[in-house]
Amino acid sequence: MLLSALALACGPGAEEPRPTLSESALASEAMEARAEPLSAKETFRSKCPSAAHATGPTLHVANKGPRNPSQPLGSLNNPFSTIMDAVKAALPGTVIQVRAGNYPEQIAINSLKARPGTATAPIVLRGEQPYRPRIIPSGTDVGSLLVLSQPYWIVEALDIDVQERPSFGALFEGSTRCSQLSDSLVHGGRAGGGVVVSDANTVLIDGNEIRDFSRTGQDSHGVAVKGTSRQVYLVENTIHDASGDAVQCQPHEGRPTELYIEHNQMYDCGENGIDVKACDNLVIQSNVLFRFPNLARYPWQATTSAAEAILVHEDATNIEIVGNLIFMAGRGISVGGLAAVDNPANVGIRDNMVMDIYNFANRGNGQGIRVAKARGVQVVGNHIERTEDSGLRLAADEPLVVSNMSVFDNTLRDMTSFVKLGRASARPGLKMDRNRYEGITGNFSAFGLVSEGEFEVWRSKLQQHGLEQGSVRVLSGSGSPRALPPLLGQ
Repeated sequence: MLLSALALACGPGAEEPRPTLSESALASEAMEARAEPLSAKETFRSKCPSAAHATGPTLHVANKGPRNPSQPLGSLNNPFSTIMDAVKAALPGTVIQVRAGNYPEQIAINSLKARPGTATAPIVLRGEQPYRPRIIPSGTDVGSLLVLSQPYWIVEALDIDVQERPSFGALFEGSTRCSQLSDSLVHGGRAGGGVVVSDANTVLIDGNEIRDFSRTGQDSHGVAVKGTSRQVYLVENTIHDASGDAVQCQPHEGRPTELYIEHNQMYDCGENGIDVKACDNLVIQSNVLFRFPNLARYPWQATTSAAEAILVHEDATNIEIVGNLIFMAGRGISVGGLAAVDNPANVGIRDNMVMDIYNFANRGNGQGIRVAKARGVQVVGNHIERTEDSGLRLAADEPLVVSNMSVFDNTLRDMTSFVKLGRASARPGLKMDRNRYEGITGNFSAFGLVSEGEFEVWRSKLQQHGLEQGSVRVLSGSGSPRALPPLLGQ
């Protein structure tokens, strides 16, 4: 996966030592914010069983023979002919093994048709490898080809092919505690999303490829998490070619909370990589996001977004954005916006690599990290290079206000404009120091203080306000431009 490129992109190449850490109270405040978030998969596994805990009998499914009626139904030599026949027969601890082939049916794992698993005996529905069984629509349209609303079900290794129907690929809803979708291909739908999590809890979506979900003239998201969903773990998936966002978290008669988005690869979607609306308590960690927007495939999205790799807006709270690799997007990471409802709070942006950000459609974007309207944002330890507009645009969208923002230990390299900073009234409580600016050229601006000035002018003006006292400018030693990593599957 491209995740290995994180280590390459952030590896050796800083030719000069970083400035010595200040002993000030501001330094200790910034460092306290750097605690690493928990691993998403480890957190889920601490709560939920794995497929290995299903130690009951195996039920076999095959839509072709041979069949021996003298053998028990569901046995290897007399398999069920449909997956739903096996689902209805499964007890806690059962493993349902599905042979390769096409299965025109909706898999409805709900209280009307399936028993729940248990914490010590989950039920496993597993496709045959290496050729996954292919789930396709039957003669009538369905809301989702896979519906999961029972707890302790583990679904593995399916090919869920929606075949351009107006349907979801998979839907988690209701009582889903510890249910999982892993190692599957979900593709080809024309509804609002590929995998939808609606008012569900404790769900793992792990190791899947989710692609080709679109609606002409509208959004269709790769993964949509909405309503009162909580404890959703989105780990090690590849999500691409959706007409909307790769992942969207959105309220609907309630707010999602505790969403872990970790080690995924997202690219070529019509709008954003990750769009966080009115959601709470998210960790977005170690993902690779690139090539937004995909207007060649979704031209109707040309004016609907700024093509951010990560967007946090509305009144989202407690968001950690840590260690992601972002490139080729209209903006890298954007917090807040112009709408009245936009005022996110407590957003940590730490240790991300952001590069090759362009001014998509000349719409005033092209920033590495933009903070427009928010409270309590921490921008710490990020590496930003080659942005068409400013590497950091901070509280520079008047009359919007960003309060209590901390900006420490960031490295910016090879750009025309390093920082655009709003005037003091737009950034009350700002703390900013120990940043490093590399490259032959590059200017700085702060409304009311400096207009496209050189570093020494910038620092002298800001030092009067207790800012940027330990920051440095390095004209030489920026080295060769860092190459973009190879693109998986391209």
